[in-house]
Amino acid sequence: MAVNTKKIVECYSCGLFVNKDSLSNLSSKESKSKILKCPRCNSKIIYKEIHSIDSLYYAISSLLLFTILNIYPLISLSLGVTQLQATLIGTVSILLEQGFFFVALVVFFTIIIAPIFNSLIIIIFFIQKYTNLKFLTNTLLHDSFYFFKHWGFIEVFIISIIVTYIKLIGMVSSTKFDIGFYVMLLYILCLYMSNRKFSGKEVFGD
Repeated sequence: MAVNTKKIVECYSCGLFVNKDSLSNLSSKESKSKILKCPRCNSKIIYKEIHSIDSLYYAISSLLLFTILNIYPLISLSLGVTQLQATLIGTVSILLEQGFFFVALVVFFTIIIAPIFNSLIIIIFFIQKYTNLKFLTNTLLHDSFYFFKHWGFIEVFIISIIVTYIKLIGMVSSTKFDIGFYVMLLYILCLYMSNRKFSGKEVFGD
C-alpha cells in the first residue's frame, strides 16, 4: 500500500518516522509551526505547516503598495532651477528614449512584471484553495511561482538607486529620496514576506 509521505516527519534524534496525524500537537502562534513528541526518544519534532494565510495578506499588500509606488517619484534632484524626478515606470521610459531597448525590456520584466505575477500566483493559489474556482492547474501554478520568483530582481534595482544617490551627492544642487523610495522599501518587505510565508515546496508537493 502506498504511503503518503506528506503526513510523515522524521525525528532527527533517533531517525524514527512519525505520522503527523497520529500524535497530539501543540500550535505555536508565533512561528506557525507544529510540535510533536517522538514516541521513541521523546524528542521534540518541529515541522512547519503547509502554508500560512499571512502569505495572502502580504501578497495583496505588495500589489497595493506597487500601485502607490508608481504614483510617487523614487528620487528627486535639482540642477539649478531644473527639478528632476525619477519614477519606476519613468526609468523604463528613459531607457527606451535613449535607445536601450533590450536593457529597458530586461528592467521592465525583472522589476515590474515578475514581482507582480509572483504576488498574483500566490493570490490565485489561495482563491483556488478556498473556492470552487479553478484558473490554473497545480503544475502551471508551480512552474509559474518559481519562474517569477527567481526572475524578480527589484531588490537589485533599489540598490542601484542607493548607489546612484551616493554618486550624485555633491554633483547636483540637491538630491533626496522621495516618497516612492520609502514605499518601495515597504513593497519589497511585503513581497519578501509573501514568499517567505508561502512554502511552495510543501504546497505543490515537489
